[in-house]
Amino acid sequence: MYRFVTAIFFLVASAAASSAQGLLPSIWQSERGAVLKILNADPVTGTFSGVFLSNPAGPCPLVPYNVAGGIRGNRIGFQTSRTWTPDCSVTAVWSGRLIGPTTIAARWRTISGGPRTGGTEIFHRR
Repeated sequence: MYRFVTAIFFLVASAAASSAQGLLPSIWQSERGAVLKILNADPVTGTFSGVFLSNPAGPCPLVPYNVAGGIRGNRIGFQTSRTWTPDCSVTAVWSGRLIGPTTIAARWRTISGGPRTGGTEIFHRR
């Protein structure tokens, strides 16, 4: 039983590691012009961090937001936040999946700061 549990642990860890390694470093651009830059990734846990630049045509064009998230298999989730200034202070949650090695489809919704909104984005790796 111990060997089985150990084998499962290493299988899950290696899947998370291979997913996270494929993200580092990388730049993804949405069809609306927002940019997701993944700067740090932990191959053991599948977590990552970086910066998100908002849609250039939106109410806060190209404003930088902190990003923290994780990937497991083809599922990806991250949170963008800007809490250090009152202008454009929004926190949003993103969840989606890798459609392929160069495409992410994600839904987002704001959870604080400003009106509650949401939508979908398709990101392509640059």
